[in-house]
Amino acid sequence: MPDQIERLLLFEKAVGDVKQETGVAGLKFDFNAGARVEVPAGNWHIKVSDFDTGMVGFDGEISEQVLISLEKYYVHWYIEAWLDGEKVFEHLQDLNNQKLYIFMVNGVLGDTVSVLPYVKMLQDKYHADITLFPPDSFRDLCGEYLPGVTVQTEIPDDCYASYCLAVFDYPPYLIPDDSRQWPPFRSAQVILGLHEKAEDIHYYPTAPREIQEKYVCIAVQASGIMKRWLYPEGWDIVVEYLKSLGYRVLCIDAYVAEIERGYEVRKPDGAEDFTGRKPLMERINLLAYADFFIGLGSGLSWLAHACGIPVVLISGFSLPIAEFDTPYRIYNQYVCHGCYNDLKVRWKDGCPYHLGTDREFECSKAITPLQVVQAIERLMVDNGLEAD
Repeated sequence: MPDQIERLLLFEKAVGDVKQETGVAGLKFDFNAGARVEVPAGNWHIKVSDFDTGMVGFDGEISEQVLISLEKYYVHWYIEAWLDGEKVFEHLQDLNNQKLYIFMVNGVLGDTVSVLPYVKMLQDKYHADITLFPPDSFRDLCGEYLPGVTVQTEIPDDCYASYCLAVFDYPPYLIPDDSRQWPPFRSAQVILGLHEKAEDIHYYPTAPREIQEKYVCIAVQASGIMKRWLYPEGWDIVVEYLKSLGYRVLCIDAYVAEIERGYEVRKPDGAEDFTGRKPLMERINLLAYADFFIGLGSGLSWLAHACGIPVVLISGFSLPIAEFDTPYRIYNQYVCHGCYNDLKVRWKDGCPYHLGTDREFECSKAITPLQVVQAIERLMVDNGLEAD
């Protein structure tokens, strides 16, 4: 929650002052971080409403103030203004051929990968001139995979509308509902006012293949212990199985080991150490040539999926709607699972149902290496891969 409030404050600061002239002296408007109306001194009456539903955000007398809506996501706003009892201005929001600003600062890897295709959809739908402020790690990627989108930090001086784009789970400011109840891409749809599902962006490699032997990439770490696979020596068993098939196994996590809540997760001894905080394009150029990827409900799984390679996804803390669709998703339906998608609990605080008991994180501990091996076997058959 605090990080989303911080994002909201950064977003409101980034959009700056109200930008659109109305033709009426001193009266301005725009839709940057919500519907905004700058009202000069005088006997003004302003009404701001949702044109589609008729719901009214403000309807009253006002002077020398700036009205700003609570909602920062897309609403089909309708602004009306009266001066001394005479209607002098009205405007129905229309994104067609407008300058739009998309703010994605501090976005995490998986969420950013999942919502980026909707920037392109927004551009195509409205023939819009889009300026994108992406997370620092995505600057090169956006320049490569989003042609026609301007990548910069500053908002255009005459920008018409702006949106803060990510997968938020704290309504009602940046998103109308908790995103945990729907697939991640739905967050982008409701924030940007889109209805169709966007075509995925394919993260093609920008460098030739460096490793000539066949290899598989894995990632055993994630942003939180609840996302990690905690079956004792599970990763070691899977790595040895992969090596028995003739694969080199490359571990591409940011860190070799992490300790959280008394659980230590380390790079499997049999995996090659490709860890480190590498540029994302470097990771893409490695992933794109791998036969497949094995990971968790985390950002590197999303990145591998965007590279177009098969992904074995091990996840007990979430339900299948929480990640991209893959036939090689693994969980144990016979134990407690899916707390991430339960809006009644705070999943980030640890195991919300069984903390401190023998059943703590059983969603992860009860996923067996055999399940992973069987998923790998199906994947290899489906994709025509053969063991040495």
